[in-house]
Amino acid sequence: MGNWYFGIRDIVDIALVAVVVYFVLRLIRGTRAVQMLIGLAVVVVVYELARFFGLLTVEWMFGHFFSAFIIILVVLFQHEIRRALMRVGVNPLATAGAHIEMVDALVESAFALSHRGWGGLVVVERETGLKHLFESGVEMSAPVRSDVIQALFCPQAPMHDGAVVVQPQEGVNGRVMAARVLLPLAQANALAGEFGTRHRAAIGLTEESDALVVVVSEESGHVRLAEEGKVSDPLDRNALRSRLMRRLLQVGMQTAASGH
Repeated sequence: MGNWYFGIRDIVDIALVAVVVYFVLRLIRGTRAVQMLIGLAVVVVVYELARFFGLLTVEWMFGHFFSAFIIILVVLFQHEIRRALMRVGVNPLATAGAHIEMVDALVESAFALSHRGWGGLVVVERETGLKHLFESGVEMSAPVRSDVIQALFCPQAPMHDGAVVVQPQEGVNGRVMAARVLLPLAQANALAGEFGTRHRAAIGLTEESDALVVVVSEESGHVRLAEEGKVSDPLDRNALRSRLMRRLLQVGMQTAASGH
């Protein structure tokens, strides 16, 4: 009886640790936290080598470093820790409401750009982190509003080239996180001749990630949605709104479930 009990307890213990590690890795995927973890791993390796070869000064220095290890972790990963705690208490209904507000702004922006004859490329981040793309553009933090997005794509604006990256956030409207971002291009033979660089960029990114990309053609004024390496036929307002809501709520509900 006792051995059986301790065996089950050990299995539960290991399973819980595995789940925690999995969600921590998923949380930091695509962020600078990955590079920081690699740096910490290098420090640990150097410390162990110093102990092995008897390098007392190096061992003493790194020993003092590890004595404040918990504080260092909190400082380095404060953003990721705050985001994780927010996910634990996420309200699925509030998340759905925030998505509705953001999607309405995106749809209004896309068709306003189309009406003006301006091109646009709006990336909506989902599970795959896109922070590695921000370095090619200009990082920012602005509300997802139609006037903001139109201002960014105005031909006279300094940041109208490239893409705008939007990040949904739990319980609040999303944020515009970067502008003038360069996206990886799909192969030229992967698209019909009617599509230009914007559509190739949208396809290229969605081949590498689960992002959604709203593409507004400057030439035709058509609004399309790219996902999973494919671009849709021209969409009207209702069709674009329906597709965005369906895709974002799928991820939102999965996040809420994983948080609980």
